[in-house]
Amino acid sequence: MKFFRNMSKIEQIHWRKGAIFGFYTYMFLLFINYTYSSLSGTEPIPTNVIFWSGMLAAFGYEFILNLKSKLKVKKLNE
Repeated sequence: MKFFRNMSKIEQIHWRKGAIFGFYTYMFLLFINYTYSSLSGTEPIPTNVIFWSGMLAAFGYEFILNLKSKLKVKKLNE
């Protein structure tokens, strides 16, 4: 029994791009957090905000890429 359908090649490519974007979001926010905490001694960004912003960036970017792809295909079919 399958709960999810298989991803198409385009969806796999979009997920990889989203995961990379989310990773770079994590790295950027961690860099800001570490630099600020090294200079001032306090962390400006809580760790749960860093975690959820990276997740949102990855899934959001993938969603936007998939939506643009579907709209492009739909426009070509008209």
